[in-house]
Amino acid sequence: MGLSATGLGSGMDIGSMVSKIVDAERAPKQERIVKNMNDVETNISAYGRLKTSLDTMKDLMFDFRRDNTFAARSTVSDNAETVSATADHQAVTGVYSIDVQQLAQSHKLVSDGLDPKADFGAGKLTLNLGGRATTIDIAEDNSSLLDIVRTINSHPSNPGIKASVINDDSGARLILGGDKAGADNQLALSVNAPITSPLQAFAFNPASQSNAMNEMQAAKDARILIDGLASVSSDTNTFSDAIRGVDIEVSKLTMPEDGPVTITVDEDRDKVKASLAEFVDAYNAFYQVTKALSKYDPETQQGGPLVGDSVIRSAVNQMRSLFSTPIEGAPDSLKTLSELGISTTMDGRLEINNAMLDKQLNRNFSALEGFFGGNNGFARKVEETVQSFTGFTGTIRNRESSLGDQRIRLQDEQETLDRRMQGLEDRTLRQFSTMDNAMGEMQSQLSAMMNIMPSG
Repeated sequence: MGLSATGLGSGMDIGSMVSKIVDAERAPKQERIVKNMNDVETNISAYGRLKTSLDTMKDLMFDFRRDNTFAARSTVSDNAETVSATADHQAVTGVYSIDVQQLAQSHKLVSDGLDPKADFGAGKLTLNLGGRATTIDIAEDNSSLLDIVRTINSHPSNPGIKASVINDDSGARLILGGDKAGADNQLALSVNAPITSPLQAFAFNPASQSNAMNEMQAAKDARILIDGLASVSSDTNTFSDAIRGVDIEVSKLTMPEDGPVTITVDEDRDKVKASLAEFVDAYNAFYQVTKALSKYDPETQQGGPLVGDSVIRSAVNQMRSLFSTPIEGAPDSLKTLSELGISTTMDGRLEINNAMLDKQLNRNFSALEGFFGGNNGFARKVEETVQSFTGFTGTIRNRESSLGDQRIRLQDEQETLDRRMQGLEDRTLRQFSTMDNAMGEMQSQLSAMMNIMPSG
C-alpha cells in the first residue's frame, strides 16, 4: 500500500492501520486467485508436454510415409570414385555393371594471343549457348579485352556463358565457357562489326570449318553402357532412371583393364531398423511423460499435474490398441506391430525383439510398405490417432483452450480485486483522516477550555 502517514490529531499510524485492514480483506481472495492461476499454468505446461510427445510420433510417421522409408533401398558401388549411385523406393533390387565410356563436358572456346592493352572498337557480339542467344553492345571507349569480359559476364541476358582472360607466351587470350554440359549446349559467337574490326577475332560458328576462335573443349554428353547391352547418354554426369529408381553419378572413365563398375541395389534393412528404433524411442518418451504427469505418491500424497486425467488414459489406451489391432489390407505375413517383433513390456514401454525383427526383414521386407504405408497403413493410423488429441479440434487442444479461458477470467478477477482494494484503501484512509481531524479539533477545544479556567 505504501502508506506511512501518522495522524496529526491522534498520533496514530494511520497508514499502517489502513494497510492492515486492506490486506486482511484482500488475503483470502488473493490466495484463491494465485492458487488457481498456478494450477492453470501448471496444467497448460503439462498438456504442452503431452502434446509435444504425441506430435513427435505423428511427425515421425508422416516423414516415414512421405519418404517411403519402409521400402528404402541401399546402393553399393565397388568403385565409388568412378561410379556412385542412389536409389529410391521404386528401384528393383539387383546387380548392375556400368561401363563409363564418356564424361559430359561443357563447350569451351579460346582466342588466339591478343594485345591486352588494345582497344577492339565498337560493335555487337551475339552470344549463343544451346540455342539461347543475346546480343551485347561493345562501346568504342569501353572495348579493351577486360572491358569485353566484364560486359559479357555482367550482361543481364547472358545465356550462361562465362568469359575470362589467361595470359601466356602468345599474349592475352579470351576464354568462353558454357555453364551447361552436353552435346546440345554448344557455344557460338557472331560479330556485327566491320570486316577489318579487331572484334572479328572473337567469331565462332560450330558449323564452320574455319573460325577465329579455337575449340578448347568440345561439348559432349556422358555415355554409359549398362550390363554390356544398354547404351545410355546424358547431358550431365548424372543418369536418372536409366535403371528405374536409381540415379547414377559418373566421375571417371572405366578402363578396359579394370572392367566395369558393379552397382548393387538392395533392400535397406539398416535404415528400416533405425527408423523403427526411432519410433519406439518416441513412444517410450511419450509414455514416460504420461507417467510423470499422472503419477501419485501415497506416502507424500502428492500427485502429478494430470493425475486421474482421462486424456492421458485415453491416449495411452488408444496407442496400445493400435499396436495389437490388425491393419486392414496389410499383407497376411504382417498384420500387427507385434508380428514385426515390437511388443509392449510389462511396465508399458515398447521394446524390439531384434532376432524376430531381423527374421521379418529378411523374409518379408516387401510386406513392410504394405503394413506401414498408404492411407490405411499403420503410420497413417498413428497420425490419425495423435491428430484426434493434438489437432485443431483435438481433446488436448480443447483442454488448452479451456485453460486459456480460465487464465483470462482469473486475470480479470485480479484486475477487479485490485480496483476494489484500491477503493477500500481510499475510503478507509478518508475515514481515518476525518476521525483524526475530529480528534484534533476536540483536543484543541479542550486545551482552550483548560487555558481559560482559573487556576486553583
